[in-house]
Amino acid sequence: MQETALRQPSTTHAHEGAFADLLRRFRTAHPTFLIGDDVIRRYHLAMSTRGFVILCGPSGTGKTWLAQAYAEAAGARVKMVAVDPSWSSNEDLLGYLSPLDGFYHHTPFSEFVQEAAREWDSSNMAGRIAREFHVILDEMNLARVEHYFSRFLSAMEVRSREGVARLDLAPGHSVELAPNLKFVGTVNVDETTHGFADKVYDRAQLIELPLARDDVVRFLEGEDYAEDVLRVWDALRPLAPFGFRVLDEMHHYIVAARETGTDWRVALDEQFVQKVLPRVRGADQRLDRALEAFLGALGEGYPLSRAKAEEMRAEYGTHGYASYF
Repeated sequence: MQETALRQPSTTHAHEGAFADLLRRFRTAHPTFLIGDDVIRRYHLAMSTRGFVILCGPSGTGKTWLAQAYAEAAGARVKMVAVDPSWSSNEDLLGYLSPLDGFYHHTPFSEFVQEAAREWDSSNMAGRIAREFHVILDEMNLARVEHYFSRFLSAMEVRSREGVARLDLAPGHSVELAPNLKFVGTVNVDETTHGFADKVYDRAQLIELPLARDDVVRFLEGEDYAEDVLRVWDALRPLAPFGFRVLDEMHHYIVAARETGTDWRVALDEQFVQKVLPRVRGADQRLDRALEAFLGALGEGYPLSRAKAEEMRAEYGTHGYASYF
């Protein structure tokens, strides 16, 4: 099996010029994507060499979009897996052997792993490059990774040495972890998520997606409300930065509001209350300063946002903790 595994060249387009072609396809398909070429290159190299990448950064910076867009540009098949906070064992991800009917009950994830192995074997027999299969574990750390992903962590270590690893599911049932199967986990870091054990970091490449001010400026370019949003973004960036997903939703809300005859300032006031202030919470010592900066950034108008921020600031002054509710 090891000889078969090593028969093919790298399945991630390692030959000269291939990354330039992939990047061109990426940019052609997603011309508005604000992540820089250097980050895409780092992601490409990490997927090529390790096959397990963790993308971290503030919510809404494009982590899932990057993983999906890269897979599309690479011609890979993609399986999106939404991690559930209740997951506590490998069976949650891989399925289980039922003691009632004696059958192994696969999950869509384990079936995808099997499809990747079949593609690897058939491509070897046909003498062609295997198609890649990319698994995106969305919000990977909502559950403890070392609990539901432990078998894969061990198997990936074997695969890195031998090319292919066999993953035992239950007595008489196993799947093959082939080199064309790649994993990426997206990670938000807040009070609702779990940290990683060192064994996870040891087996993954960790890439942080930046939330650069220049990119936010580019995103807002040409909008009437750009300066007002940017002042608020600057005020909250140290404590509660908001990314392109929030900015995009704010844009669509304001466009829809204009169609109803609503002034953009009224709509933006509503969006600050509905999309931005709920992110400002906790007992962080910077919270009072952040709310003070937010109020200063509002300028004239924005009565809903001002009232809510003053209410939250009063709560922090009384209890040393503030939240939207």
